[in-house]
Amino acid sequence: MAKDELIDSKVSLKQCRLAVEALHSHESKRLEKLQETELLPGKEQNIWLNVTVKKIPSGHKFKPIKIPIIHPLVDPRTTPVCLITKDPQRQYKDLLESHEIKFISRVVGVEKLKGKFKPFEARRALLKENGLFLADERVIPLLPKLLGTKWFEAKKQPIPVCLTRKDLKGELERAISSTYMNQNQGTCTSIKVSSLSHKPAQVLANIQSAIPAVVKHIKGGWDNVQSFNIKTNSSVSLPIWSCRLDGEEGGRWDGFAAEDEQSDDEDKEKDSGEEEEMEVDDDSTKTKKGAKKSGLKRATSSDEEEEEEKPRKKSKGVKGT
Repeated sequence: MAKDELIDSKVSLKQCRLAVEALHSHESKRLEKLQETELLPGKEQNIWLNVTVKKIPSGHKFKPIKIPIIHPLVDPRTTPVCLITKDPQRQYKDLLESHEIKFISRVVGVEKLKGKFKPFEARRALLKENGLFLADERVIPLLPKLLGTKWFEAKKQPIPVCLTRKDLKGELERAISSTYMNQNQGTCTSIKVSSLSHKPAQVLANIQSAIPAVVKHIKGGWDNVQSFNIKTNSSVSLPIWSCRLDGEEGGRWDGFAAEDEQSDDEDKEKDSGEEEEMEVDDDSTKTKKGAKKSGLKRATSSDEEEEEEKPRKKSKGVKGT
């Protein structure tokens, strides 16, 4: 029996192929049935690679991470690409012409976003007209406020590019031909790796290219990866790889058991320390109570002596008369 080929020496290529073919076949049949009853075509289904980590990453990264794939998600020949630049806008239009870059459909400067595209309707129209947005990395911090939340909800946040590179055409081509990972503050992150218009072999090739790059940008690498799954926009997830569910090296609970034992030992030490403090407090309260009692006894004895002395003084006074 031939040895199973592995992706990044971990993920079974055979398991990936079976999952991709099953998902692609099921979604294609479902869309065919919908087209028979619906007049308008539905939204194109994308195929997502879901990665689940064991430990939640600290901090939140707003800058998307570039993940190279073999078959691009966006074809500039059929899907418009918009480039957001610094001002003046005309300077960057001339720059694209000098490098003979013809796959950028529109160039928009920051001043245009503040003026012409400030109304909500104008921004929504710009969002619908373009399938992909690139932006000069120098203006990226300004864009969330200028564009609004609709770009992030539609997963069309601008991709940062460097417009000062000598190989500007190569820089823009690499940005268009890649997908992007936006790592969130939870344990699961979704990366768009393909669309349903791609053939199963093309989807598989994109997954092969994406998995090593995704793991490389996860803190802890494979030791922090719990599972990989694939799904469409509306389907269930199909597993392609999962770690062992034990406490051994590389398992789901590797490193957690020792931390739990240390925390239990610390709790026990704290409890014993509290008991010792309570014992000391009891002794101190006992001594205090004893001191109070002894004080009362002394007080009573002195009172008795005074009472004995008073009648003696009176008796002396009577004899003197």
